[in-house]
Amino acid sequence: MAKLNEQEFKKEMASNELRPLYVIYGDEKYLVKKYTQALIRKAVGKTPSEFDYFQLRSDTTLGEIFDASQQISMFSEKKCVNVIDYDINSLSDSDMKELESFFPEISPSTVLIFSMPTYDTSAKKKKDGKGKSKLSKFLSAAEKHGTVLELSKMSDSALEAQLVKWAEKNDAKLSRANASRIISMTGTDMNSLKNEIDKLSAYANGGEITDEIIKLLCVKNSETKYYNLSKYLAKRDYNSTYAELDLLFGQNERPEIILSAISSAFIDFYRAKAAMESGVSITQAAKDLKYGNREFVLKNASYTAAKYSSVTLQKILDAILETDIKMKSTRNDSRILLETLIAKILLIMKEDDA
Repeated sequence: MAKLNEQEFKKEMASNELRPLYVIYGDEKYLVKKYTQALIRKAVGKTPSEFDYFQLRSDTTLGEIFDASQQISMFSEKKCVNVIDYDINSLSDSDMKELESFFPEISPSTVLIFSMPTYDTSAKKKKDGKGKSKLSKFLSAAEKHGTVLELSKMSDSALEAQLVKWAEKNDAKLSRANASRIISMTGTDMNSLKNEIDKLSAYANGGEITDEIIKLLCVKNSETKYYNLSKYLAKRDYNSTYAELDLLFGQNERPEIILSAISSAFIDFYRAKAAMESGVSITQAAKDLKYGNREFVLKNASYTAAKYSSVTLQKILDAILETDIKMKSTRNDSRILLETLIAKILLIMKEDDA
């Protein structure tokens, strides 16, 4: 029937014409949970009877889904069946065909929801026996007979606006600039951001969430810590780089993850440098390299990449690869390997000035 975006889905909900089948999934897990709960309330109310609302988990069988969907509603106009994080990739070809044939048979009085609040969307890359993504096949079948809602990650601008709205609902004030600051510290996960806004609003106690409050209470996530390490390294800030590395080890961060973060940063630098030297715009390069709504990562990388030659960046990537091989194949202390790598990178950068 339809694949809708967020605004179109809201209009469908407002129309009071619920379809028998819904699939709600995507990278933005907070919104997946939010709209699943809203749809359930729309179908069977805030406190549905156990006879009219069924919640099934990922390991449920097709038979259980069919049985729950075919039961007659007892106390509500609608009956709702919510299947959470169903393991699409475990379905055989015959199971998929059976599921597809069931979709058009769902009773008009039933609202069957396949909700994926923790489902890894990278699973869509897994193929069936014919080389086609099982998730893609499932979504295509669902789209023919119901509504599919994909909720992608918000842009930074949209996230900033959302944080301001959350603060207002908590009777607090938040500027867009400070909303941006919170995102830079906490990351883009909306569940984490909502928790941070609730905490900061409570501390502000009806006032403004200031820069001082954010510095005092806002928790930096691991992604931000890794970013800071790479940022200090790119700036050749020796003391801050080793201090950040010491902080990460003090918090028991895994050495291979730290190395991966350094590697990712310098791969971005190298890609940005290659794009500039080839006369390709950063926007086009981000599109070609499938950065999606993370174009800003490559754009930010271009500012650092402009300071170094492609030869220098290639030498740094070679040093990172050498460290990765040693970390995986020897018993050398991982911390010593990382500290040595940082020293090598700083030396390579210094040679670039010569």
